[in-house]
Amino acid sequence: MPLLSSQLKKPKAMKLLLKREYKKHLTLGSISLTNKLLCKTLEPSIHSESIPCPEGIYRLDCDYDEDSGWYLYFEVDCRRIEIRATSATDANDCIVPVTCFKESIPKFRKLACMRLTDRLSQCMGVGEEVWLEIYSDVKPSKQNLWKLNRQNTLLGQEA
Repeated sequence: MPLLSSQLKKPKAMKLLLKREYKKHLTLGSISLTNKLLCKTLEPSIHSESIPCPEGIYRLDCDYDEDSGWYLYFEVDCRRIEIRATSATDANDCIVPVTCFKESIPKFRKLACMRLTDRLSQCMGVGEEVWLEIYSDVKPSKQNLWKLNRQNTLLGQEA
């Protein structure tokens, strides 16, 4: 007797929320699960050469690198966006998890990444799908373009 589609076990799914706040020089965010903060995030500015990925819902996967260990990633628009502990200046196509900011300086990147990866890899290990929804309350403005020139000074309307 064949099984009905309602009788098939569907894999469990977990949905993380990444709420973004667009700033002039970078994009700040926070990743939460069921209204509990897991970590804060740091991404390039919406006006930088390597802009953050578009807002939307993405399926996360895990991968391993000899140099930095386990990390999370997803793919969008033929780009691989990684969630890993890297420096803020090397954050191209990367979301950097941090535990906090002290005087606008991101702190404990490796610890935040390790905690996030450990938590999610356990779920993925038992077949649970993990999704990341990226959103913001205010969409970034394309009218006010901000960029840093070679002297690290602002170029833009208010520069």
